This record gives sequence, structure tokens and C-alpha cells, in this order.
Amino acid sequence: MNFKDLLKQSDLILGVGTLVILSMLIVPLPGFILDVLIVLSIGLGLLILLTALSVTEPSEFSIFPSLLLITTLFRLALNVSTTRQILSKGPAMNSSVIEAFGTFVVGGESGLGKYVVGLIIFIILTIVQVVVITKGATRISEVAARFTLDGLPQKQMSIDMELNSGSITEAEAKVKRKKVQREVDFYGAMDGASKFVQGDVRAGLIITAINLLGGILIGSTIRGESFMASIETYGKFTIGDGLVSQIPGLLSTTATGIIVTRSSSEKKLTIEIKDQLFGNAKTMYVVSGALALASLIPGLPFFSLLALAGAIGYLGYSIEQVAKEEIKKIENVTQEKTQERKPENYIKEISVEAIQVELGRDLLPLVDSSSGGHLLEQIANTRKKFAIDFGLVIPAIRITDNLEIPHDNYTIRINGVIVGQSVVKADRLMAMNNTTRTLEQITGDAFVEPAFGLKATWIDPNDKIEVENKGYSVVDPSTVIITHLKELISNYASQLLGREEVKALLEHLRQTHPTLVGELDYDKGGRLGIIQQTLQNLVAEGLSIKNLPKIMEAIANNFPKSNDPFFLSESVRQTLSRQIINDFLSPDGKLHVVTIDPRIVDRLNKSLMQDEQEGRIIILPNDIRIRIIESVYNELQKALDDNRFLIFVISRYLRQPFAFFLTKELPPRNFAVIASEEIHRGVPTEISSVLSLPTREEQPQEV
Repeated sequence: MNFKDLLKQSDLILGVGTLVILSMLIVPLPGFILDVLIVLSIGLGLLILLTALSVTEPSEFSIFPSLLLITTLFRLALNVSTTRQILSKGPAMNSSVIEAFGTFVVGGESGLGKYVVGLIIFIILTIVQVVVITKGATRISEVAARFTLDGLPQKQMSIDMELNSGSITEAEAKVKRKKVQREVDFYGAMDGASKFVQGDVRAGLIITAINLLGGILIGSTIRGESFMASIETYGKFTIGDGLVSQIPGLLSTTATGIIVTRSSSEKKLTIEIKDQLFGNAKTMYVVSGALALASLIPGLPFFSLLALAGAIGYLGYSIEQVAKEEIKKIENVTQEKTQERKPENYIKEISVEAIQVELGRDLLPLVDSSSGGHLLEQIANTRKKFAIDFGLVIPAIRITDNLEIPHDNYTIRINGVIVGQSVVKADRLMAMNNTTRTLEQITGDAFVEPAFGLKATWIDPNDKIEVENKGYSVVDPSTVIITHLKELISNYASQLLGREEVKALLEHLRQTHPTLVGELDYDKGGRLGIIQQTLQNLVAEGLSIKNLPKIMEAIANNFPKSNDPFFLSESVRQTLSRQIINDFLSPDGKLHVVTIDPRIVDRLNKSLMQDEQEGRIIILPNDIRIRIIESVYNELQKALDDNRFLIFVISRYLRQPFAFFLTKELPPRNFAVIASEEIHRGVPTEISSVLSLPTREEQPQEV
């Protein structure tokens, strides 16, 4: 078996390694093997530290808590082995590494002086490790674990919001949920693992004291050595052993501190240090000037400070030159594109885009993937989600810049008309309270979320974790725009379903249902326009047309009876009644509906009129219309208070006119109107309320 094959047996290596560590607690080891193991311990400490520096997110180093336990056990077993060697062999101790650290590394003094220096260095290392690094890392681990666990529901809610808005796909949502769970597991494990570090340091101190006191006692009593000779012999080995155990421990402790203090980032720590600490030439110039002035102070090292000032000044100059070269490259590329530009063909200027999003200058980075923008990707996901959920192929969405609007504004146009606009802070995040609880106030700029009119706050990205831990849902600027865009597309979806889109749907259906599409014969007698209007009626009420075969069968079956798209759309609804009703069932499995007072129904029947464009419509006197709408708003408020969707039930004859009547008065997507004939047998139905006129104004003779 070669070395590569051996590396593949990772389970075997880990198991054998653990057994070796345990055997070190019992079996005496010769000096040369101890030297190899000590060097291995130091190497592992360096490897762990460098790995902690290179990861971008703490959860990437998910094995760190387990690795910390294994290496801690390894160092403690090594301490036991070296203690056995020191106390059993005394001056005959033959570990070159321990002797080197105990004699040459501390250096500087002769006789007992060097051991005093070594002891002081060991104590300093221990104090730094215990008081500074270990204590801080342990505290941060505890706080991070608590905050991460507290913020878990809000992070999951944010992922659900992004998924529902089409900003991410189901697969991406699974990856994000898994990542959040990994963070929770990691910080929970780190909270416990930090206790290993504390125990390791305490055990190291105790073992060092045992080595020194036990060695002096054994040397001066059992071996007959003088007291000073015992101090010199065992002091050298004890200091060497303490240093070789504390140095890898210090490396692991430092790695622990780095891991738990790292926030999620897209870059490595070393790159962030370069960009943030050495990324501003002006700052380098100021530091260089301050050091140059400090060199003139009497008593300070003139040449050292001046050399350092010159080095930092040159670094600032280099940074500035690199920035100028990047700007020059961008200008050259822009100039080349301008020179290559051909005469403009303005025929495109007279065309009207189906959906257009115009961005102010400050929002352009949101569409630049090289700058971290992902608005284009979110738009693609939104179009895909509409196709999956509603069977609608949304036309391509055009993104343009508009220098005439404020720099932090955007506008959304559908068929050339502005249907929505708002403000977005490209360098901020938006926090919302999606719960019914009153949450702690947060710092930021007050804002009204454009899609649903919710109160929100623009916060600093650095405050994201803190704000999420307080119970808020936090989304990025692109998600704000996408959510608004999705809501507007839902409201105006029927206007986006043109003849070309319907024809594309039918041609796609022809591949699987050629007989059905052939029977429709949509190229004859304006049938394509009739099919289009029928589908528009369905989409206008929020129904999915994904089940296109069933819809087209219903249209084909009723074409001999009527070419009226309003009649056909009602026939389609009867065919899809089970799908429609199932979509409206409450979590308790019941259909909660609001019935209509017979007097109102009678008045609606008398107010029906036939319109060439809109089919049958309801024309009511203004006073009665206002009173009915007031009652409808009251029912809407009741439904919101009861946490149920507002569903009116009425006869099939009045369903469509009444739905269109309410659509002109109520916010879209806040209600539904179903026909009593659509409620199939076996559906548990509960009447939540009855729509009637306000009691104080009730005058039957007027109605």
C-alpha cells in the first residue's frame, strides 16, 4: 500500500491515532519518539492556526471543535509522557527538543539565570494564554452561541421570504437553511470546545509544577543530588517541557479566538486585512508623516523612525498608483467601446417593453455581478417561479439606468406605464418586524416597504446579526426591488398575457396534446383572441393556468355553445373547481366563506348590465355602492383579525360581475369570489359571516 492509498483510509488513521494517544498515557516512550511527537504537536498547532486564518466563514472549519478536543488530548498525553521521562530518568533524560527549549531557546544568562529567564517566559506565555486569549475566546463563544440560536427563527424566516419572492430557488433555499443549521451547530460546539482550552492551560500549569517540585524532591532525596543541582537539572527540563507544551497550546488558543471572532465574509481574513487596513493611500501618507515628525523628537531613534516612515509612504504611493492604473483601464475600455460604436438605429426607441425596471445611478451596482450584485439572477428566478406556480411565462424584464430620477430611486413600468416606484439604499439592509410582537427599537432610517406598505428600517450591514437576534427579518436591497416587482407582476399579470404568449403556450401544448390543439383551431375566426381573453379573466383573479390541458378541454367543449370569453372562463372555473377550492382551504381543512345577504343579491341582479368590452357588469347608485363597499371593508377587517383569507360565495350567475365590481374597489389579491356551484360535495364549509348593509343605515325599501 503506497502513501496515497494510506491517506484514503482516513477512518483507520483516526482510530489508530486515538489509540496511540491513549497508549501514551500508559506506555513509556523513548526520547527520540518524544521529539517526533513534540514536533508533530507544534506542527499541528501551526496548521490549525493557518487554516483558521484562511477560511472565509467560521462554519467552513466545522471540524474545529472536534479537532480541538483531539489535539488537547494529544498534548495532555504528551505531557504525561514527558513528565514520566523527566521524573524517571532525571539527568539521563534524552529528549533533544525539550533540552533545546530548556537551555538554548531561553538563553541570555549563565548558570541558574537562564532557567529563571525561561521560567519567566513560561509564566508570561501562560498569563497571555489564560487571561487574554482563552478568557476572551470563551466569552465570545458563549455570546456567539446564544445569539446564533436566538437569531435562528429570523434567519429561517428571511430565507422563506426570499424563496416566496422568487429571489432564490428551492435548491438555493435548502443550501441556505443547511448553512444556517451548520452555523448553529458550529457555535454550539465551540461553546463547549472552548472549555477544553481552559482545562488544557490549567492542566499544563499543574503538570509543570509537578515536574519541578517532584524532580527536586526525587533528585535531592532518592538520587542523592545536591539541592542546587536538582534545581538546575529539573528546572531545565521542566521549563523546556512547559514551553513545548504551551507553544502549540497557544497556537490552538489563538486559532480559537480567530475562528469565533470571524464574521461571515466573502473574502479571506488576509485579503480583508490588505483591503481594509492597507487600502487607503491617504491614511498611509498620514501615518508616514506622523512617524517622520516623531523622528525629530529628541531621544527617539531618528533613522529607524525615518526608515519606517519612508516605507509606509512608499506603500501609500504604490496603492495610489495601482488605483490610478485601474481607473485608466476602465477609461480605455469605455473609449474603445465608444470608438467602435456604430450609428444608432432608433427604431428600438419607439418600442414599448412589457416590463421595465429603471434604476437610479446609485442602484446600478445591484446588477453588476462583479461587484456582488445579484438582481439579474433574482429576476431570472422570479420568472421561473411564475412559470412553475402560475403557468405564466413572464416576458423578459429590461433593466435600464435613468439619470432623470433620484440616484437612489427605481421605477417599474408595465407596458410603458409606471405602476410602482420607491427608494432603495444600495449600501444598507432593510429590517422588518414580521411578527405580532413589539420588538426592541433599532437604529436606522425609517422606511415603508413598497410591496405591502409595512413599516421598515434601513440599517447598517454590520448590524445585521444584532438586528436579526432582536427578532427582525433582514433583506438586501435587491430583494426589496424583487418583492415589489413580483407583487406588481401578480397584479398586472393579465395585461402581460398577449396573443404571442398564448400562441406560444398552445404550440407547446401541441407537442403533448396535438388532437386537443387541433380541435381548438385557434387560427380560425379570431379564436386566438377569445382564448387569450378567457385566460386573462382567469389570471386576473389570481388563478393558475398551469393545468393548460384541462383549461383548453373546457374551452373546446364550450366553443359550440358560445364564443363569449366571460362565459368560457366561468366554464373553465367549473372544470377546475376542485383545484380552486383546495387552494382556498384553511389549515384546519375547512372552507371559511362569507355569504351575501339576499337583499344585496337581489339588488345586484337588478343592476346587471351587458357591456361589449367587460361583459356583464354591475352598475349601482353611488350611495348604495358606497354602503356595500363599507360592509366589504368591514368583512375584510374581520378576516384579518381572524387570520383567514376573505372568500365570498355567490351564485354562478353573479360570481364574475361581483368579482370585477370588488376588484375596482378593493386592494387586489386581498379576497376571492367563488360560485356556490364550485364547492363540490364533501368539502367542509363554514359560514364565517354574512355580508349585509350597516344596521344604522339599513333601509330595505332602498335596496
